[in-house]
Amino acid sequence: MIPTVTLNPSLDRSVYVEKLLPHDTNRITKVETDVGGKGLNASRVLKELGSDTVCLGFAGGDIGRFIEHTLNTNGIPTDFVCVEGETRMNIDIQEASGAPPTALNESGPQILPDELKKLFAKVKKTVRQSGMIIFGGSLPPGIPEDTYARLLAVAKEAGAKTILDAEGEPMRLGMEVLPFMIKPNRDETLRLTGVDIQSNQDALRALDIFAQKGIELPVISMGARGAVARLGGEAFLAIPPKVKVVSTIGSGDSMVAGIAHILNRGGSLPDALRWGSAAGAATAMTGGTEIGHSNQILALLDKVSIEQIA
Repeated sequence: MIPTVTLNPSLDRSVYVEKLLPHDTNRITKVETDVGGKGLNASRVLKELGSDTVCLGFAGGDIGRFIEHTLNTNGIPTDFVCVEGETRMNIDIQEASGAPPTALNESGPQILPDELKKLFAKVKKTVRQSGMIIFGGSLPPGIPEDTYARLLAVAKEAGAKTILDAEGEPMRLGMEVLPFMIKPNRDETLRLTGVDIQSNQDALRALDIFAQKGIELPVISMGARGAVARLGGEAFLAIPPKVKVVSTIGSGDSMVAGIAHILNRGGSLPDALRWGSAAGAATAMTGGTEIGHSNQILALLDKVSIEQIA
């Protein structure tokens, strides 16, 4: 089983307009609603691929209950800590032109110390039955920035391989605990390593820096340019197939799920990158916050190019 931990889940509403007109009335042509958050997205893709998963994290109020009901209805078990505050709602305004969406994101509920303590207990219990666990996303108010680092330590002590996909100080502090895998994008890689990736050589430099910091499997996502990863002395570049990109929301989370799905079954890094790239591309083909489905992912597998670069 591959549990996921989402500390700040959301209800994501994608609102479609012909053209966004500031300071004017905008007519909505379509609205899509889905659950959101890095861990939740990863669990949805893991379910599509046939891996057992469970969603942990915080959920509160009507939105929290809706998220839990939606996941359960789709066959994904949950073990959330019920919190006093209301789970957040995020709104993406999408224009017909396909321009990048305008995002309106709430901060999330204030998490109380007792609620955080309950989450640690749930993670400690769950990882005993898990070979791998995924942590991802932003931190809600009231959560110390070292929370991922402390959760990773709990999971590692139980013997689980840990995956971290976060940003900023929570990511930096989490890396100090040496998670098995991290998946920063190009921008986050620049912040963490000082390397602005413009070429394969730049990517190798960044991977080497992560390896020197003690990260066993650094994976760097680079959007349409693909992804690079290093394990041991080998490094690979995965180039996704060219697809019609509708929305990139959740693509990185889908990549993490695809990689975890294969590695947890004993697969190789090239195979894991192939599945991760196909899952990310499949999600990019879907609208709003929808994730790629198994038939779409399978159809793209053979179209992913894998190249050994070290």
